[in-house]
Amino acid sequence: MPVFSHDYLLDVCVKLFVAHGAPAEEARIAAEELVESSLLGFDSHGVMRAAQYVGDMREGRIRPGARIGIVKQTPTTAIVDCGFNFGAVSARAMVEIVCQKARGGVACVVSQNSHHVGRLGAWVQRIAERDLIGLAFVNNTRGGHSVAPWGGREGRLGTNPLAWAVPVAAGSAPIVMDMATCMMPEGKIRLHLHAGKPLPEGTIIDAQGRPSTDPRAFYGPPRGAILPFGSQYGYKGFGLALLVELLGGVLAGYATRRSYPHVNGLCLIAIDPEAFCGVQTFKALVEDMRAYVVNTPPMEGFGEVLLPGAVDFRTRERRLREGIPLADESWRLIVEAAGQVGLMV
Repeated sequence: MPVFSHDYLLDVCVKLFVAHGAPAEEARIAAEELVESSLLGFDSHGVMRAAQYVGDMREGRIRPGARIGIVKQTPTTAIVDCGFNFGAVSARAMVEIVCQKARGGVACVVSQNSHHVGRLGAWVQRIAERDLIGLAFVNNTRGGHSVAPWGGREGRLGTNPLAWAVPVAAGSAPIVMDMATCMMPEGKIRLHLHAGKPLPEGTIIDAQGRPSTDPRAFYGPPRGAILPFGSQYGYKGFGLALLVELLGGVLAGYATRRSYPHVNGLCLIAIDPEAFCGVQTFKALVEDMRAYVVNTPPMEGFGEVLLPGAVDFRTRERRLREGIPLADESWRLIVEAAGQVGLMV
């Protein structure tokens, strides 16, 4: 696969979005989040999405420059209309709102009319960097229902990820958990498709409900489905997916079955440790917990115990040095999108 510097990919994505009508500041925000996701190893939510975003801009599913505003609020809650702007742009705005409302307690904000918000861990990490505990949940509309419910064979839910992050002591590695409630996010299946690689067993079923390792069996036609997280215990992932659906969509007043092609329902919750044990005490106890957990002797086949996010931030350090790999097909689609507006990349 070709490898590119993060600075180069950031420049390409910014120019690509601006050339398709995005204000420069919003284009940079969207590009920064894509590149950061790729740096962390979340390639399914990274630069490979740039061509998809361009297509959505052309078709009106992303509306750069659209107003983002609160439509209903209390001192600790809000519903935010994101106007179908870039999901990264509206999610950053929602982080600001929830952090302001959470000081001295707990706050929750939910979205309406949000496009793809990208790597969910980005938003809880930003909350944690403000000395708040962050939780996030995101669902999808019917057009993105690619995950079968436990025991079913057709998609009725999105990949419905959840994420959390906590404030840590200065100089300590971030702790960020970001997981789909299905066996594999759609973006990673697309990576396998672009790379011509089979999927791990137990990831998807075809349209007839038969297990498959072929990414093409998922995309169809007819379309297959992703299985809920947990393999033979998939009812656990299914239960978590339903929780995400309730918080990410239903809480904002949306029915699960609404048919808009691609809308993320984002729920952000922020908790101020200062209102409980105090933020400095909380951070100290987090570090004590970190040491206690990771210092256990590793089991056979493992070199060490790592907390959530550790692998991702190591990947970031390596890719800052060595560059970001992109599948040939992902890069081809970006070059094609650029060529359509006369950009040379």
